[in-house]
Amino acid sequence: MPDPISPMPAIALERQDHEAKPRKSNAPTVWEQVSGVYTEPVALFQRLAKTPRWGEALWVMIVVGLVMMTAWALKADVEAMQRPILEQNGQLTASQIDQAISISRRFILPMAFFSVMIRNLFGALAMGLVFWLFAATTDEKNKPTFLHAVSAATIPNLVLIPYTLMIGIVCLLKQVGGQIPERLAPSGLAYYLHPQNAKLYGFLAQVDPFIIAYYVMIFFAVRHLMRLKSSDAALCTTLAVLLTVGWKVYSWV
Repeated sequence: MPDPISPMPAIALERQDHEAKPRKSNAPTVWEQVSGVYTEPVALFQRLAKTPRWGEALWVMIVVGLVMMTAWALKADVEAMQRPILEQNGQLTASQIDQAISISRRFILPMAFFSVMIRNLFGALAMGLVFWLFAATTDEKNKPTFLHAVSAATIPNLVLIPYTLMIGIVCLLKQVGGQIPERLAPSGLAYYLHPQNAKLYGFLAQVDPFIIAYYVMIFFAVRHLMRLKSSDAALCTTLAVLLTVGWKVYSWV
């Protein structure tokens, strides 16, 4: 007669092996995130709602930004870009202006790299903080975490990859002169109207299919990743648009 107890150790070992195997994460990979913002953004943000992730997407943005800024920095005319601004400062002498331009020309590439790192990192964290604080004021029962908010602030930027690479290609193909990278984007309305007023230029530069797609992705992100109601998601997106456009118009040169 077979011993009914003998199979128990084998069953126990099999169960331990099964429990010891790490569960496969449901979080989308960075490549799924890059493709998802173009092909199935709602499904992407719904998956991220379960397992928020933003670090890898941030590095993709940084790398693409570095490629673009390298192409720009190698051809930018620092004197044409900075001399008119420095000459507006009546406290600087001609020799001091020349010295400042010489230093900027020498360090333009390292400073471009530094600006990409800082702008992307703190931009994502700052916008994530805004989203998180906004969500805290809503009547949602399940409040999103700060990690959800930062993910919602970061992932939509992936839709701007073609925009950033396009600027880099333009920098390689034409004279850059003293123009900042955003002035070289041939997809925006300001590129064709050429308004003289810098603030108006900054505003019209936001009328761009890539920029508009970015705002649409923000709505999808706060709606499905942070799980806000449609009305709250619309208000949160409006806040993001006002902050982004306001900063662009204020800082445009």
